[in-house]
Amino acid sequence: MGRQVTAGALDGVRIVDLTQMLAGPYCTMLLADQGAEIIKVEPLDGDHTRIIGPYHKDDRLKAFGGYFASVNRNKKSIGIDLKTPEGRDLVLRLCDGADAIVENYRGGVMDRLGLSYETLHERNPKLVYATIRGFGDVRTGKSPYADFPAYDVISQAMGGIMAITGPDKDTPMKVGPGVGDIVPAITCAFGIVSAILHAHKTGRGQFVDVGMVDAILAVCERIMHQHSFAGPLPVPEGNHHSRRCP
Repeated sequence: MGRQVTAGALDGVRIVDLTQMLAGPYCTMLLADQGAEIIKVEPLDGDHTRIIGPYHKDDRLKAFGGYFASVNRNKKSIGIDLKTPEGRDLVLRLCDGADAIVENYRGGVMDRLGLSYETLHERNPKLVYATIRGFGDVRTGKSPYADFPAYDVISQAMGGIMAITGPDKDTPMKVGPGVGDIVPAITCAFGIVSAILHAHKTGRGQFVDVGMVDAILAVCERIMHQHSFAGPLPVPEGNHHSRRCP
């Protein structure tokens, strides 16, 4: 008897993916793994991470670099020039029939393309609009850094996790895996699923705003409550734990 394949929990959910690099694609990969239909919008010449190796020996055209393949499984891709009226109209129509859209451009880019949250929400009130930015979106809170881009190492540094990682206070150290991208991605995926459930109940989509720095700060919870309750400044602990082992 063949193996029975069951539909994922998000089967029937359609998400338009306008993300790039790691944080955004990792987020939509998690949703795709649970059965969501992910329509990944790429430039006409393809997502630039396609050319980041290594390549599988069977990929003679070198169209699926390891970086791209690792976080874009189970997705459908379409090439669109977002700067043309035709491209903009195509994305608008994709969003008309979608449950959510995810993007991780710098703040203001989607507005200039004519694809702002307000524009899309007016056309499709049930649409969930999710963003992953270094320092959040001005719609949910003002920040002097709102327009700044960010990657893993920036969110790790400014989110505080580098200040408590490493052998001593004079040697701040980055966490090995790209947690500065991956933690915001997981946080955003959770927010999207929650917002889709809300939309099914109320008929109204929500704006999901994930700041990469905020997400990293959130996983430093023990350091925050120790400082808030007792006052000590956090310091690197090396391989030790202040409460569990010397």
